[in-house]
Order: sequence, then structure tokens, then C-alpha cells
Amino acid sequence: MSHIPLRRALMAVAALGAAAQVATAQSSDQQSAYVALIYTPVAGLPPLPPVTDSLSRKTGVSLVGRLGHTSRDGGALTLTSYGLGVEIPRGRMRLGATLGYLSASCGFEWQGDSDCAGDIMIGGSARGLITSKPLGESEPPSKGRKASSASSNEAKLIVGFDGSVGYSPRQGETAIAAAANLPTGLALQSGSVRIMPFLTPGVAYGRLGNVAFEEDEAPTSHGAITFLIGGGVGLQFGTSGIGANVGFQRVLKGYGGATQLGVGMTWNGVTAAR
Repeated sequence: MSHIPLRRALMAVAALGAAAQVATAQSSDQQSAYVALIYTPVAGLPPLPPVTDSLSRKTGVSLVGRLGHTSRDGGALTLTSYGLGVEIPRGRMRLGATLGYLSASCGFEWQGDSDCAGDIMIGGSARGLITSKPLGESEPPSKGRKASSASSNEAKLIVGFDGSVGYSPRQGETAIAAAANLPTGLALQSGSVRIMPFLTPGVAYGRLGNVAFEEDEAPTSHGAITFLIGGGVGLQFGTSGIGANVGFQRVLKGYGGATQLGVGMTWNGVTAAR
């Protein structure tokens, strides 16, 4: 009878060892996904407000500048990302391209770590409007009269779609990423200024190539699917085409990670009268 508990104990130890190996593999994949996402424009730059119906009527090329800042472990690792992009309207979609650079500033604890390295990053995007719904009901104008200005100032619920891909050589580790987001905002009008608080939930995939997490491990690829959450406040100044936004972005992972804070400026080209 004494051999039975011993055999069960050995089986339990073996099961724990197998579970630890699985957990290590998952951790490597999740960590690789996190790094790949923040080292590309997919999650390395602050999110943009959702596309509005008025934006889809603008013509010409739009310019988008963004800056993101992330600090980990009390400032031991600081990442700053700079991005400049262009967007071209195609129907109710806006197709974009982004070129950026991520710089890393590291304290003593991070010296020599692979995360303490910057590199260029490039990305592409497709943004569009899913729905724009006025909040509240207003009386229809009587026959022969124009709609009151109050109706044009009423709040709107905006739901958009934002698909993006990104790439960075990342010092030979080759980071690639892709994401699909549903930016959702509340468009509020104050005179000629549109104010839009928004949230951007999404799902993403990130992968690092040629990376080794263990000393005796040959460099290989690791990747995983994860979730993103972002948000902020966007401003659009009349028909000038000039906009600004402040926001945050976070890649959700089991442990670690940090929230990125950032700002952006946009110029939407030639604007059409509303």
C-alpha cells in the first residue's frame, strides 16, 4: 500500500513539471506578442478617435503626427515613440501608412536587456465608419423651414473600425503585428469645436522572430493573440481640418506591461463645408 501514495506523488510532480513547461511556453509567447505590438505602430503609438461622417467627406491627403511615452519599473525603462503618417480617403474608408521610430532609455537594471534598444517601425491602416447615431430626439422641421442649428449640435454616438498592421526589424528580431479595433466615441459640439471622448477596445496578434528566452534555446519565433484597450479625447477645430487628441494605450497581458500615454495632431487636408 505504501507504493501507491509514492507513485501518485511522482505522477503529481511530473504533472506539475509539464504544467510549468506549458506556462513557460505561454509566457514566452505572450511576452513576444507584447514586445512586438509596442515596437510597431499597432500599439506603439496612441490611438486615434473614430472616423466620423464629416471626416469621410473630406478630400485630399491627411497628415497624422503622434508621440507616445511608456515608462516601466519606476522609470528604469522608458520608451518614446514618434510617428508620422498619411491617410488617403477611399469612399468611406481611409487608407493610411505610418513611419516611426522608437527610442529606449534604460536604467542600470535594464542595461544589456534586449528591450533596451530602439529601431524604426512602419505600419499600414484602414479606418472607417460603422455607424453614427444621434442621441436624443429632435422635432422635425416644419415644411419650408430649415433644421435648427440645435440639431446640428446634438451629441452623436460614433462607432468605427480600425484595422492595422505593423513591422519593425527590432535589432534583428523582426517584430510583426496586426490588430482589429472598434473605436467608439461620443461626438459633442461646442460652437465650431467638436469634442470626442472615445474608447478603443481591440484584439491583436504579435510575433517576434529570431528570439531565445532560455540560454540553451535556439533562436525561434514566438507569438500570441492578445487584447488591447485604448482611449482618449479628440478635438476637431471647425472646418480647418486641424485636430488634436490625447490618449492612452495598453496591451493586456497576464503580468507586467505598462500603459502608454500619448498625444497626436492631424491635418485633414481640404475640408468641405458642412
